[in-house]
Amino acid sequence: MTVWIRIDGDAATVSDVAEPRRGATFATAIVEAHGALLTWDVTAGMRFPDAEIHSPIEAEGWLADVYGDGVAEAVRAGKQAELALPADAELVDAARALALLTWAHAWWPAGVYTPAVDPAIIAAEIAVAAHALEHVLDDPDAVERALTGAIDAPSALASAPASLRVEAGALADAIADLADDHGVELQPATLDARPEDWALAASGPNMPSHEGTEVGHGSSPVRWADVPAQTVAADSDAQWSLRSVGGAAHLHLTVAAASGASRDSTLRARFGPEDLDIDVPLALTGAAFTGSAEVAASVALLPLDDRTLWVRDPLVAAVPGPAESETDRDLVREFAVARLDDPSASLAERIAGARV
Repeated sequence: MTVWIRIDGDAATVSDVAEPRRGATFATAIVEAHGALLTWDVTAGMRFPDAEIHSPIEAEGWLADVYGDGVAEAVRAGKQAELALPADAELVDAARALALLTWAHAWWPAGVYTPAVDPAIIAAEIAVAAHALEHVLDDPDAVERALTGAIDAPSALASAPASLRVEAGALADAIADLADDHGVELQPATLDARPEDWALAASGPNMPSHEGTEVGHGSSPVRWADVPAQTVAADSDAQWSLRSVGGAAHLHLTVAAASGASRDSTLRARFGPEDLDIDVPLALTGAAFTGSAEVAASVALLPLDDRTLWVRDPLVAAVPGPAESETDRDLVREFAVARLDDPSASLAERIAGARV
């Protein structure tokens, strides 16, 4: 039997018939707990999570610590109830902190106007947060998996701004201890100039100059769900230009890169209907991913509705999905910007904010 917990303000509704919220995936922070999935809408200021409890028996060990005894009893009894949430829940803030860390790792909207967060520092913080919640988490390898993503964290933390160096040193010590316990070898700290690695996209994605005569141009939004986080700038559209050069048609594509984007990214862009088979690899050049291809002259005659551009990482997205709400994306970007100087935000977020 599935039991739902819905949070509305300072009350929790427990029910076995309620429909779960279906917010934007990129606005949802998640913790996979024993017997349940906990979710927070990052734009809604939620402290307590909604929950889909698929095994009340497995969830028994942590339910009261997150939601209080009343909610735990209602779930145990399988009855519908609306109950006040406790003011001093033991685990809810730790669980929310972990959820926001994993959200930032998966969805941080780095772009031209929002600085990137260092994924190694985020992974280090996830490892520490997951270690404190191992008795709650469904994944027994969560800490070790996070540590493997944090192998470069010692160097990243060594170059933290002076105002955050004490916290960075404490985190470095904590992950060193965890790494020893889990048999994970971290890279030793170096003082290479990392900040310049995270200042790539300081200007907008200007369309590069090309020869010939432009016969068409346009832009398309890039779905965040179709590319890894911090690859494509989350506040820029992909742009295309069709030019006639010596009687041949050439398609030129560009999309701004997030600062710190990997040159190993496997981005591709499909222009027009699928049956045209115009699929162009994009390579990171300076502050943008770019690509070009010679195409049939008839491409210039495509109807406006067919002049579409789909940018994706084939390892992430196999087919085009529905358009993402620009309102939801704006709210997420606003949330991310607010985190940059929020004392309660993660160290990685505050380091990114200190470097702006």
